[in-house]
Amino acid sequence: MRPLRPPVTIAAAALVASTALALAWAASAHAADESVALAPIVADWPDRFAVVGTKAEPLYTERISFARSGDDFTLTIEVLSQGDVALGTQTSTVSVDDGTVRWVEGCTKTDAQCENDTGLRGFLTTALVVAAQRAGTLPASGVVRDLHGTDVVCIDDADLYSAPSTVSLHPCFDIASGAVLGQWSPDSHAFVGATLADGFHITTPAPPLP
Repeated sequence: MRPLRPPVTIAAAALVASTALALAWAASAHAADESVALAPIVADWPDRFAVVGTKAEPLYTERISFARSGDDFTLTIEVLSQGDVALGTQTSTVSVDDGTVRWVEGCTKTDAQCENDTGLRGFLTTALVVAAQRAGTLPASGVVRDLHGTDVVCIDDADLYSAPSTVSLHPCFDIASGAVLGQWSPDSHAFVGATLADGFHITTPAPPLP
């Protein structure tokens, strides 16, 4: 069995903080597609990260950036045509309040649906997992998979959502930072939907001074 690989890019300032976690995972030597306990993984996530990447579609490209800063999670998607013509920008923000998720900006549902949105999906789903951890409803386990050379842990959507989608998509989180990097389809056995293309960058904060 191979040891887990580190994220594609981690800022040099975060190297010291991530070394202990990487060594611990290497020592345990979990294989891809193996079920692992979620609680220790989520407990080690830093409270700050930033991700920049892209997602290509047949007629346009999405430039995606999202970040966590404490209890606040933000997402910006810039849509460009094949000729790099700007087609619009979407900005979304949610915040974790104890064991619930609160929309701050960008919710396109009704006010009732946006309030405590347990159906939150896509690149902001880390907020839902953090809220579940605080509420004591975190699923017991996830599955380790490889996404562009980065080890992610995927959570079965039936374990995460009270009303799973009719099309099963399991959100997959960077093990080191908690950032959502892709969606795993158990039907097609592939990453689909809101999944970053190869070449994304993850930045985590420097460790605190002693």
